Amino acid sequence: MSPIPNPTFIFKSAPRGQIPVPGEHFVHRDDISIDVENAPLNGGILTKTVALGIDIWIWSRMDYELKHDNPILGYAVAVVLRSENPKFKEGDHVQARNYPFAHYAVLPPEDKEVRVLRNEAGLPWTYYLGVLGLAGQSAWVGYKGYAQAKKGETIYVSTGAGGVGSLVCQIAKADGLRVIASTGSDSKVEFLKEMGVDVAFNYKKEDVGTVLKENGGVDIYWDNVGGKTLETVMGLMNKYGRIIICGCASENNLPPAQWHGNKSLIMILMKTLTVSGFVIPDAVAKLGDFNFEAEVSKLVQEGKIKSREDKSTKFEDAMKMVAESLTGANEGKGVIELS
Repeated sequence: MSPIPNPTFIFKSAPRGQIPVPGEHFVHRDDISIDVENAPLNGGILTKTVALGIDIWIWSRMDYELKHDNPILGYAVAVVLRSENPKFKEGDHVQARNYPFAHYAVLPPEDKEVRVLRNEAGLPWTYYLGVLGLAGQSAWVGYKGYAQAKKGETIYVSTGAGGVGSLVCQIAKADGLRVIASTGSDSKVEFLKEMGVDVAFNYKKEDVGTVLKENGGVDIYWDNVGGKTLETVMGLMNKYGRIIICGCASENNLPPAQWHGNKSLIMILMKTLTVSGFVIPDAVAKLGDFNFEAEVSKLVQEGKIKSREDKSTKFEDAMKMVAESLTGANEGKGVIELS
């Protein structure tokens, strides 16, 4: 069989706080090809991409991890076409963390973050990039590991309609908490209400501090945005409150010199607050995953957790969707579904 096209996104330079620009920070190359029958595997596996996950984390990796003139890397689900690795066989569906943004990929045997997906429930494969992927694991492990939630407490979730935030809202609601959540559009407010959020509001139209004061303060704050919002909420926490820092969306596109200085830090002392920041690989290594896949798969099957996707079948949309996730233009978890 002769080589076939293997369109690939190639990393060029770090955006350093900017929205990634085509041609400057990455290029989409459609002149790359692969011989799927004869490409050397060197003990690895050859895969065909099923779906790619669109995560802000990709943008972060462009600053500190990706290599010039090498593929953009991210989460993906793929199917094994050939294998020289005894852990994988032809036909297996796998999830990978360091997957090249391409139609086909050879994954080396030393990549320990590739795993076979059983999917006994027959859920859509794209769920393993969202509710059962990085976003879902972040929400589940972060909540179970750091919230120390008690029934009847109040949690506030910023970016509540996002891939992580929407799952935190639903997990907390199922745990008996009163849930307040904010988002940046009226359509996303409606989505929050559909999920059963008790107080849902558009932070562009209503002041965060005013809403929280009217609702008696906050016991747990799940922070996805950082900046001024974190400062405001920290000043409105109830005594012995817990703050879980998962992201800083308001400062993603700013250079360090423009990051917001927090004037409420003294509240950590005055109100005996616990502040926990985490990234998911470290959190799982330290705390375990609290039976994440089995528990969340069950909740999804039972209809107790809903997932909302922004889906495209066009590979060339991938980096445009990364940019949309940075600006909040997305309506759900971004995925590129190829097969």
